[in-house]
Amino acid sequence: MASIEYGETDEISQKSPGRAQPDIADLAGIARRGWYFMVAGTILGLLAALAVLSTMPPVYKASSRIAFEKTMARYMQTNKISNEPIIDDYDTLGQTYVISSEDILLKAIRSLGLANDPEFIVEKDNEGVGSSIGGLFRNAAEAVGFSKKTATGPRSDPEKIAFDNVVRDLTVTREDVASVISIAFSLKDPVKAATIVNAIVDTYMEANIASKVSSTKVASRALQERVEELKLQAQDAERALIDFKAANKLVGGDKDALSHGSLNILGHNLTNSRRALSEAKNRAERFAKDPDAAALLLPDNNLVARQRSELMDLSVRAKEIEKLVGKDHLAAVKIRTRMEEVREAIAEEQKRIAGSFDKEYELARLRHDEISTEVSGVMADEGDNGKVFSQLRGLEKVADAARAQYDQVLREASEINRVDAPPSITPDARVLMRAAPPTQTEASKKRWLILAGGSFLGFLLGGCFLLQRDHPFGVFRTSQQVTDVTGLFCDILPAVEGAEKRVSVQTGEYALNAPYSRFVETLRSIWSLINTAQVKSGAKVVCVISSIPGEGKTTVATNLAAHFARNSTTRVLLVDADMHHPSLTRRVAPDAKAGLKEALAEPTALSKFVVKKERLNLDVLPCPISQRVRNAAELLGSTEMEQLIDTARAAYDLVIIEVPPMAAVVDYKMIARHCDRFIFVVEWGKTSQRMVLECLDDASAFVDRIACIVLNKADPSSLRSIERYKGERFQDYYSDAKRA
Repeated sequence: MASIEYGETDEISQKSPGRAQPDIADLAGIARRGWYFMVAGTILGLLAALAVLSTMPPVYKASSRIAFEKTMARYMQTNKISNEPIIDDYDTLGQTYVISSEDILLKAIRSLGLANDPEFIVEKDNEGVGSSIGGLFRNAAEAVGFSKKTATGPRSDPEKIAFDNVVRDLTVTREDVASVISIAFSLKDPVKAATIVNAIVDTYMEANIASKVSSTKVASRALQERVEELKLQAQDAERALIDFKAANKLVGGDKDALSHGSLNILGHNLTNSRRALSEAKNRAERFAKDPDAAALLLPDNNLVARQRSELMDLSVRAKEIEKLVGKDHLAAVKIRTRMEEVREAIAEEQKRIAGSFDKEYELARLRHDEISTEVSGVMADEGDNGKVFSQLRGLEKVADAARAQYDQVLREASEINRVDAPPSITPDARVLMRAAPPTQTEASKKRWLILAGGSFLGFLLGGCFLLQRDHPFGVFRTSQQVTDVTGLFCDILPAVEGAEKRVSVQTGEYALNAPYSRFVETLRSIWSLINTAQVKSGAKVVCVISSIPGEGKTTVATNLAAHFARNSTTRVLLVDADMHHPSLTRRVAPDAKAGLKEALAEPTALSKFVVKKERLNLDVLPCPISQRVRNAAELLGSTEMEQLIDTARAAYDLVIIEVPPMAAVVDYKMIARHCDRFIFVVEWGKTSQRMVLECLDDASAFVDRIACIVLNKADPSSLRSIERYKGERFQDYYSDAKRA
């Protein structure tokens, strides 16, 4: 046969398969080809944003901020000025719910008379585009039965209706700073919105103070009950002690009574001496470790008290002078210098007093030893009355303990009653900013944000539509992708545009009508691969395969055979071996009455069943069938098929066979042993990489005989964009008009 050398080779290095994803250049090319979709999406998004702005009601939002302070409350507690509870940072989140509670809001509603305001006693649905869309979805769900409609009748209480309306438009949030809460209210009237916010804030502050007063009263009442209880216990203990003394005749001038009285006095003195000894020892040890720190724990004497009073007066005068003339004024500096001198004098006096700790400790120890010796002597004199006096001492201790506990609780109650007087009650929160009537609506504040958001969402929508249209992920769009994934050489066959041209492509005549087109040039490239295989290994039988139907293997087989037959002296036979859907026969030889199935009955009489296409100089063995052949795979793998192919090898220089899709049936496996080379057709931008890899893995027995992969039906405009790097001269080479 005549051969044309194109310098191609069929020895393609096999690479490890793996999926190839589009790179930045591919995505940029898709965006460049479909820029108008993104522009249209941006315009639609902008129009939607304008529609949202036009439907948004003119609502004004007034806001106020309050901050919770705990510094003052802690100072007052530490200095026993107040005994109020403190709201910590973690409690401020709970205060947001307190502010929006029914108790606070109803008080504000009553104070403003909103229950009589027509704007607040009319039940309203949520306004806005979002709520309208939500209502449409709810109605649709109710229509199809996914949700049940809740029957809610109108509310007759004006206060409850006003409360619902206030809650709907009220926003209480905690700011970035944990101790700050923002209170905002939205309304069409800016003045009324600010008035409502301020009323809610004032009501909350009053409720806060009232709550603290109430809690203080409850605590005081509970403490007073405890005082009365301890008082009764102390009286009962003293009564028991008196009764015991009377029963044992311990009240009088006899020796036993005197001993017992002395023992009680000595026991009390011994207890006091032990306490004094422990305190003196503790002070001495603390002073020995840190004299400066221990000096601060001493009680003030008259001199220190006067110095402290002088220091307080100097501090007040210094603040007043600094406020008038500044810190650097000579008078202010003198007063500050005097304050430092007073502080040093106080410190020196405290250190002087602390220096007597060791002497006090020694005196306390001597006093304790003396009393202990005396107690031991008195107890030796008691003799047989020890048991009675032991019981007496126990009762005395119980009475003393009850009295001491009663006195302590009584002092605490007196302090609480003193520090919790009404002037010391302070709120936990401070109003940082009272609400003022806003001058801009919420829509005007967010106008640019809504427009930008709508444009951006429209841009994304256009980009998503473009990606859905071109779908670059998981498919093949360049020959390099095919080679990277499969390790096989790839040629791109562009789609032919125009109804008449597409008809000529289906019949195989396009190669004759457009010999200089990119389509025909790709056929020549495939021809060079087959030509090289013929020279090197004598390949004659080429099988055209594809993964799934509709990828264009019939078009490739027909045009490739027609190009071979018309442009060389090669004798070419085109065989339609698809006994399920013989599309090749319907296109090229629709009037054929006999073909492949009948030829298998007479393998050596091939010429009887061949249809000659004179204009194409091509012989076609059609497959005219009225219905699908059940044993198609068995027929293609039979001895008769082998004989038929041997007959075709002897009669023709090249035999091109089209078989059914690989993923659909196994016919290609049955005929594969009779074929020398394979051409794998993959649809551009449609067939998934996973499908191709699965078919290649399934065809591992003859994958080394695949001459090339044809990436078919490539979009011409997309192909020009993908190959933009090749330059305009490359693109213009296939256009006679531009080259001229």
